[in-house]
Amino acid sequence: MNAIENEKKSVANQIDSSDELIRLVTSNADVTSQYVIFRNGYDELYAINVAKVEELIVNKELNIAHNSDVTGTLIGTAKIRDEMCSVIHFDRWLGKGEAKECVYELVIVCNFGHQRVGIIIKNVIGIQNIEADKLIDNSSRDPKTAQITELYIAGENKLCVIFNSDTLLSEVFAESHEKELSKVGSLSKLPITKKILFADDSKIVQKAVVMALEQMGLDFEVFDNGKVLLDRVNAMDAEDIALILSDIEMPVMDGMALLREAKSRAGVRDIPFIMNTNMANPSIIEQAKRHGVDHVIHKLDLEDLQQQIHKYARV
Repeated sequence: MNAIENEKKSVANQIDSSDELIRLVTSNADVTSQYVIFRNGYDELYAINVAKVEELIVNKELNIAHNSDVTGTLIGTAKIRDEMCSVIHFDRWLGKGEAKECVYELVIVCNFGHQRVGIIIKNVIGIQNIEADKLIDNSSRDPKTAQITELYIAGENKLCVIFNSDTLLSEVFAESHEKELSKVGSLSKLPITKKILFADDSKIVQKAVVMALEQMGLDFEVFDNGKVLLDRVNAMDAEDIALILSDIEMPVMDGMALLREAKSRAGVRDIPFIMNTNMANPSIIEQAKRHGVDHVIHKLDLEDLQQQIHKYARV
């Protein structure tokens, strides 16, 4: 067997095992703490939550209609499972450029709620469980980074970055992002006097939701993770809280843990709870419903956000 055949066999085996892991984890485990660990062209470690991943595809086998800008982040469009899908070069988006002599073996097909994209990477290591309390917020140092953690891989401790998918979507699909933000001006005032508590570690999402809540004339407080929001709930009279609005993927305490904790407490369990996430696939929604969530919406769907606040918030 020659070198090319060996390479093809290695990639094929990697695809089969990784796909099987993804299927197993998403069907049987608490997927909010499971991450696909992958390498970029510079052998740096990155991660994406399993709940955002549909499948892995061999890059060489993907038929892409390439964009005219041969150096751009957005490579082009491919037809994947009978649907058109935008394809992004991960290293170009990071600002590093394509690594010389690197074989970019795989495409991670992701579903971010409203946006389905393929992300070109070097290869996948596997799947690891990373609890929220092991994630450190790194967004203030690098807006393309959500969190950073340390993993034990091949006998070594290595740093791994959970990249900021909110930043990726807002930068690569800037026109769609601005179009959604433009809807803020059309939001109407709501007759709610109690306080809304909102948790999300993404500064991009925080900014957009704050604009929307202000336009609706609401009283609110913003938190970077579920733990600080829960501490605030403990310091307040629960009757003064109109609604809890939370992301799922956050450091320290994620949204699912916050939901479970809130719904386990007398008094607090009666506070309406809405999740605002780009992890809103069927398995995540079903899991959230089992824990008592009132509604799950896609991030930056500001019109739906207003409708659900109007429907569920205590006045």
